Amino acid sequence: MFEIVRQRRQDAAETETLLDRAFGPGRHRKTSYRYRRGVAQADRLGLVARADGRLVGTIRYWPVAIGRAGMPALLLGPLAVAPGWHGQGIGAGLIRQSLGQAARAGDRLVLAVGRLDYYRRFGFVAAAGHGIYMPGEREGRLLVRALADGALAAASGPVQPWRSVRRRRLRRPRAARPGLARPATAPAPPAAAAAGFAEPR
Repeated sequence: MFEIVRQRRQDAAETETLLDRAFGPGRHRKTSYRYRRGVAQADRLGLVARADGRLVGTIRYWPVAIGRAGMPALLLGPLAVAPGWHGQGIGAGLIRQSLGQAARAGDRLVLAVGRLDYYRRFGFVAAAGHGIYMPGEREGRLLVRALADGALAAASGPVQPWRSVRRRRLRRPRAARPGLARPATAPAPPAAAAAGFAEPR
């Protein structure tokens, strides 16, 4: 038996050890890690699974943006389950519980990088079919899940790191010339503020 609880600061060392075992020492070179550097994770969605006092699963999320408009979204990941604990529903439990929390918090879109045959059961579809892509990542591996009706209607374009959107939008504007509209303000981060995956088999 295992239990899913909110990730705590004291879980950090165990979590990093589990991720190193799941993905190997080169995990930080994955395309998805570009979207995490310099960005704080969505702590309220960070969960771990524990069994017999050991950390046997983890899931995290990061804020990202989609398209030139900088539509807020969440990037699911990394997701990992300890060797010897696959096939017991830990990964599925982590995904379902965290997606439910994100929806209740008011988040609207979640992206994931992984296999559609695994993530389809959680409501994910191919992002390419909605004009969403992640530069540097294979098209078929980027997936998207709407958490609210109509959330995908206006979402299209490249996935961007949240920090780059904030830097562009929050850059001090030049004095507006008469008759010209002021620049748009920065979009709000996802309400809960995601990617390589060690998908449980």
